[in-house]
Amino acid sequence: SLPAIDLGSDSIKWRQISGFIDVKPDVKEGPNTTKSSSVREIVSQGANYARLIMAARPFQLYVLCVFIYGHKFSLGWYDRRGVIISDDYDILDNLDIFVNVILQLTTHMTTYQLGHDRSARLLEGHSYYQFEYPSFLVSMGAAGNTRLWKTRGPPIWSSLSLLGRGTATWRALSAENKPNQKQVVVILKTLWRSQTRESESNIYAHIKSPLPGVAELSLGDDVCIPVAREAHACVTISTLRSLILDDGAGVLDDPVLHRLTLKTVGLPLWDASTTKDFILGSLAALKGHQGLVEQGFLHRDMSPGNIFVGGPDHAEGWEGFIADLELASVTQPETETVASLHPLSPSTGQLNTRGIFLEETVPSSSKAPGAEITGTALFMAEELLSMMLHPDKSKKKIRPAQMKREVHHDLESFILVLFYSVMNVVWSV
Repeated sequence: SLPAIDLGSDSIKWRQISGFIDVKPDVKEGPNTTKSSSVREIVSQGANYARLIMAARPFQLYVLCVFIYGHKFSLGWYDRRGVIISDDYDILDNLDIFVNVILQLTTHMTTYQLGHDRSARLLEGHSYYQFEYPSFLVSMGAAGNTRLWKTRGPPIWSSLSLLGRGTATWRALSAENKPNQKQVVVILKTLWRSQTRESESNIYAHIKSPLPGVAELSLGDDVCIPVAREAHACVTISTLRSLILDDGAGVLDDPVLHRLTLKTVGLPLWDASTTKDFILGSLAALKGHQGLVEQGFLHRDMSPGNIFVGGPDHAEGWEGFIADLELASVTQPETETVASLHPLSPSTGQLNTRGIFLEETVPSSSKAPGAEITGTALFMAEELLSMMLHPDKSKKKIRPAQMKREVHHDLESFILVLFYSVMNVVWSV
């Protein structure tokens, strides 16, 4: 979690860093290689720096860096889909370029050009360099969109992985400028979603709500920014790369920055005030999972960041709840009922056209839930883990899991989360 990489009152914190320079003494230690299958140590080390920066600064969308090795240098770009490295430059032969690069990165480029999310700005008087974690004013990014939230304190959860969804959640207050409107506490969540799947917001919308034990959606949408003549361009990895790097190459499964708010506010299981709250919260969350299954949903990512105990003012049935349905599978109906307009023949003397709506049963047009996704490996069912890394002895290669996810896999993960939460409390005593 975030505090583990953001400790220390006297030392520099990761959240105060937006980029880095990595120096190696030998030219042979540079990042570029002619072997496409190998990754240099300096690149892996840079990826580790980048993931720590993006975990401590969840609104950092990418990280820029400079690699210096012997008398040569190159530039690096890390984001949620990988790394891009420039050609090698000789410092002595290209001293003007080297000086200009350092000036741009340290002086001339704006915070947003260095990778900070344009839709999340520091509150007035707040800074990454202050002792307490700063607060942000967050929007959906598009011009004219008045939906605003103020974050409170550090993230509840921030992904420590560089690749993937990069999920971060915050406690936040609604901050829309409407007269006599009471500020409402919500959970604000930002993540990179796959375009091959329905968004998490849409999955929540399919639930016959309110469903006790399951977080309730307030609103959600893709984050947009004005790009050239387009006022509402969705923020994707390829969009960011094209804006800063002028890179026109396509991005595999180009993810979209998605943001949503949840009405249901709670705490991680291990922060339950009493043993009774822990037990009741766990039971309510389990009943919520059962309710989802009865409606045709399978969560598929039961992990500590997705199971909560309810807040002090929780409603009955929400003593605990589950959230994060982005990886959930949804049972697709084979047919659906639609209403279609059928013309009627005019009666004698009628000149106008008439029609009647009739209901018909047709093959379902519902969007498929997407490919099977592993979820959080640390809390995955043993059967799935075994299949996921089962070796193909004939070709000596690793093949992905082909097993269908079932309810018992989620339940095994739920038990592992309960054990982890109990141990977390024991370790903190």
